[in-house]
Amino acid sequence: MSDQPGASSTAVPRQLPLAARHFTGRVEHLAALDALLPDESDDTCAGVISAVDGTAGVGKTALAVRWSYRVQHHFPDGTLYANLRGYGPGDPATPGEILGGFLGALGVSAQQIPAGLEAQAGLYRSELARRRVLIVLDNASAAEQVRPMLPGGPGCAVVVTSRASLTGLVVGEGATRVTLGLLTEREAVELVRATLGHQRADAEPDAVIELIKACARLPLALRIAAGRAAARPYLTVADLVAELGSERGRWEALSVSADERTSVRAVFGWSYHQLTGAQARMFRRLGLHPGPEISLHAAAAAAGVDVLEARRLLNALAESHLIEPIARDRYRIHDLLRAYAIDRADHDDTPGDRNHALRTLAEWYAHHARIAYQAIIPWNADWHAAADLDTHARPEIAFPGSVEAWAWFDRECVNVIAMVRAATRHHGLSPLAILMADVFAQALSHLATWDDALEVARLGLAAARRIGDRAAECYLLQSQGVAHQGAAHQQEAIDAFQAALALARELDDVELWALVLSYLGWVCVAQEQYAQAQEYLRSALPLVPDPKRGRLGSFIEYNLSGVYIGLGDYDQAFRHAERSLAYFRVIGYRDPEIYALHQMARARQGVGAHPDAIALCEQALAIGEPRCRDPQHRAVLLDTLGTSLLHTGDVTRAIACWREAIAIFDDLGVDRADDLRERLGALETG
Repeated sequence: MSDQPGASSTAVPRQLPLAARHFTGRVEHLAALDALLPDESDDTCAGVISAVDGTAGVGKTALAVRWSYRVQHHFPDGTLYANLRGYGPGDPATPGEILGGFLGALGVSAQQIPAGLEAQAGLYRSELARRRVLIVLDNASAAEQVRPMLPGGPGCAVVVTSRASLTGLVVGEGATRVTLGLLTEREAVELVRATLGHQRADAEPDAVIELIKACARLPLALRIAAGRAAARPYLTVADLVAELGSERGRWEALSVSADERTSVRAVFGWSYHQLTGAQARMFRRLGLHPGPEISLHAAAAAAGVDVLEARRLLNALAESHLIEPIARDRYRIHDLLRAYAIDRADHDDTPGDRNHALRTLAEWYAHHARIAYQAIIPWNADWHAAADLDTHARPEIAFPGSVEAWAWFDRECVNVIAMVRAATRHHGLSPLAILMADVFAQALSHLATWDDALEVARLGLAAARRIGDRAAECYLLQSQGVAHQGAAHQQEAIDAFQAALALARELDDVELWALVLSYLGWVCVAQEQYAQAQEYLRSALPLVPDPKRGRLGSFIEYNLSGVYIGLGDYDQAFRHAERSLAYFRVIGYRDPEIYALHQMARARQGVGAHPDAIALCEQALAIGEPRCRDPQHRAVLLDTLGTSLLHTGDVTRAIACWREAIAIFDDLGVDRADDLRERLGALETG
C-alpha cells in the first residue's frame, strides 16, 4: 500500500461477503464486467464504474461478489464492500456512514475523519489516489446515494448493484450498465441440480422444468424452492410444484422461516413499498392484466389515467425493474412479480376496485377487437355474436385501414385470448367475452390458426350458454364450424353447423337461418359433397332478405360456383362466380372480390382458357397485397395460377408460384403441400 496523508499501516482490506454457493451461468455478464477492468500498466487510465441492475431476486449481488472474487487480485490495495441497504428492512445507509467505514478500512483513524460529508468524501478520494482498489457498492437505491463513494482518480474500479436503473450514473459519471435478466432455462436447470442434488433432480426431470416455470426462472426463488426440497428428502419436486400452485402455498414455499432476506415476498415488498401511491396502483393493475404483455394504452385504461401519465408511471416501474420494456410502448412482468402484484391488489384494493379494473380492461379489448374487425372485414361488421353490444374505450386507438387493424390483431392476439379466458370466469363479463371470442375466432380463421380459433370459439360458446344467449350461441357454433373445417375436422364441422341450424330455426331468425345454410353449403363443397351443398345453397337463396345488399347473396353465389366446378359444369360455375363478384361490388368493398375472381379463374381454367385464368388470378393477387390476410387462400390462388402458367408454357413462373404456395402450406401445416410438392418434383425432374 502506498504511503498517503493521514494513513496508518494496516492490512489490505478484503471485505467481500461470502459468495453464493452453486453460482451458475451468467457467462456473458461476467465477460462484460471483465472487459471493464482498468489497464494495470497505465496509471493514467480512468477508473471504471459498472452499474449492475435488475429486478429483485435476480442475482445482482451474487454476480457482483462472484466477479469481484475472480478479479480482486488485480487490485493489490484492497477490496471495499458495503451494503447500502437501498432495498430491505431498516433505513438506507447514509453516505457518511459508509465513508466512515471505508476510511477506517483504508487506515484512517477515527480522530482523523472529518465531520462533514464533503470533507469525508475529499479525504476518501485522497486515500484512493494512486491506489488500486476495487469498491463494491451493493443494493443502492439511487445515484445520489452512490456518488460520494466514487473515487476521483485512475486505477480503481467500482461495481454498483441496484434494483433501479441508475441512469444518473450512466449519464453523469459514464458508468457502464450491465442489466441482469432472468436465468435461461438451461442455467435454471443447472442451479436446481446443484442445489437439490443431481440424483434427485434427474429423477424428476419434468417436475424440475415445472418448478423452474413456477419460479419464473428467478434465481432467488429457485434457490429457496430447491433448498426447501433439499432439506426435506421426503418432499418430491412434484410436491413442491403443487405447493407453488396455490396462492398461499406459493409464498410459504418461497420463504425461509425467520429470515426475511430469504423470502421472495418480502424481497418484492422492499421494492413495492418504495413506490409512490400512483406507481403502486399501476403495478397492481398490471397484475390484474391476464396476458403475457401489455401495451401503453391498455395499461392506461386499466389504471384509469391518460396516456402521458401511464407512460410516466410505467417508466418509473421499469426503472425499478418491476416491469420490463420489450418494445416501444409495450411491457411485460414476470410471473412471480405478477403473482405478487395480484397479492398486493387483494390486500390494498377493494373487490369493487378490482372488478372495475378487470371490466375496464375487458371492455377496452372488446371495443378494439370490434373496431379492428370492422376495419378488416367491414362488409361483415355486424355478422358476429354480440354485434349490438355497446362498448367504449379510453384511451381509444384508431385504425385508419386494414393494415393497421391486422397489426393490432397480431400484437394483441395472445392478450385477447387470455382476456377471453379471464372474462369467461366472471359472469358479469360474459357479453364482452362473447364479443371478443367470436370476432377473434373469425380473424384467427382468416389467418389459418385453427387451434387458437377453436379455443376462443369454445370459450365464447360456453359464455353464451352460461347466460342463455341463444343467438350468440348460434354465431359461435358457426365460428367453431369454420375452424373445425379449416383444421380438417370434417365431421365436427358438420355437427357444429347442424347445431347452429337447429338454433336458427328455433329462433325463427330468417337471415341467421340463411347464413347457417350457406355455411353448410360451403363446408359440403369443401368436402366434395356437391349434391348436398347444392340443396343447402338453393334453400338459402329464398331466405336472403335483400340480395341486392350483396353480402349473403355473394357468399351463396360463390359457393354455388364451387358446386358447379366440382360437377364439371364450368360455364354455370362462371356465371355464379360473376354474380358473386357483382354482389361484392354492390357493397363497395374490393377485398372480398379476391374469392369471386379466383372462382372465375378456376371456371375458365376448367374449359382450357388459361390466359383468362392467369389474368383473373393476377387480378385477385393484386387486390390481396398487402391488405388481405388469408394466407391459405393466397396459396390456393398461387396453385391455380401455377397450373395455368404451366399450360401456357411459362414453366419458370409456374415453378415460382408453386414453391411459394408450398412454403405457405408448410407454414400452416396444411396437407395440400404434399400433393403440390409431388407435382413440382415431377415438373422439375421431368
